[in-house]
Amino acid sequence: MEVSGRAVFLSLSALFLLLLLATPHTSLAAAVTLAWDPSPDADLAGYRIYYQANNSSLPFQGTGAVEGSAPVDSGKVTVASISGLDPANSYYFAVTAYNSGGQESVYSNIVQIPETLPPVVSVTSPADNTSVATTIAISAAATDNVGIAKVQFLVNGTQVYETSTAPYTYTWNAAALPPGSYAIAARAVDLSGNEAVSKAVNVSVVGDVISPTVSLAAPPSDAAVAGTINVSATASDNLGVAKLELSIDGTLLLSSNQSPVSYTWNTTGFANGSHLISARAYDAAGNSSVASATVLVDNGTSQTASASTSTSTSTSTSTSTSTSTSTAVPLTLADAQLALQVASGQLSPTVEQTQRLDLAPYVNGQSQPNGKVDTGDVVVILAKLTGKL
Repeated sequence: MEVSGRAVFLSLSALFLLLLLATPHTSLAAAVTLAWDPSPDADLAGYRIYYQANNSSLPFQGTGAVEGSAPVDSGKVTVASISGLDPANSYYFAVTAYNSGGQESVYSNIVQIPETLPPVVSVTSPADNTSVATTIAISAAATDNVGIAKVQFLVNGTQVYETSTAPYTYTWNAAALPPGSYAIAARAVDLSGNEAVSKAVNVSVVGDVISPTVSLAAPPSDAAVAGTINVSATASDNLGVAKLELSIDGTLLLSSNQSPVSYTWNTTGFANGSHLISARAYDAAGNSSVASATVLVDNGTSQTASASTSTSTSTSTSTSTSTSTSTAVPLTLADAQLALQVASGQLSPTVEQTQRLDLAPYVNGQSQPNGKVDTGDVVVILAKLTGKL
């Protein structure tokens, strides 16, 4: 560090003082290495180093250094160290030259070093080994002898936030982060530029495990539909819905990043019979949930009457239920999908859905319903669709 200014020796020779190094030792005592221009005076007897803490008023009368109180005689060398200084103090230094008669020059230029005591900083919240799924408040405490300039929050060593105002807090959103362990620390910087980093706190991010909530607003399940109708769905999530899809019989019709959504469905382009309408919602973490409804497309009067008769009469025996099912609207792939969802516990069937889908076991070419929809019914429906039954 070079500071302008010159000292006048007896022969008006110049002394120019440089600060080479200021180092805080592990014992928290500071050492300062100084260097200066040599005096060309032939009668030079030596140099004196003056120092003083926290005050630039002359003369310097510092105390506490290992080398003694000011002034410290360095002999004729032009490089010297002053050690054992208090790192909590700021120090001022100057050098003079003297001759054999004891006459002494004025002070050289004055060099000042700031205090070197680092701040004390710690993460006060969260506690070590805390688990987080969404957001969490991070707090830090920091103190310093001259004052805190700023506090920075670090996650795995990378700065994510900085503040200069106490209390030092930050709300960390971990919802979109991959599951795993994350190290949270705080770095404090004081008004002199000294800094310190706290001990890290380990936080376990479990990731977002909450699935969205989704519902079909229209049409209702088991509704008979014809012509052009509106299909709509809505979804919500603890962190936000990333995507909402509408599909019919497994074919995607619409995908949006907003909720609610709606779709105008022209049923005349589909065969009469049962069709599965599904709405599936996703969040940013990839969690998803689905809501489904089976509707009966009937764009023909005779089929509507047949379906109505089937619904009203298929309530007595296993034989009559089988007969009514076979004379009602033909089975479709949507029926197989719906049966699979019921069999796997994803949906609870209505009475009408049970009557339509309960076809197993199949004995001697005849359906023998057992009052429930299980994987056997899925097999029977698929066999009928493929012509194997």
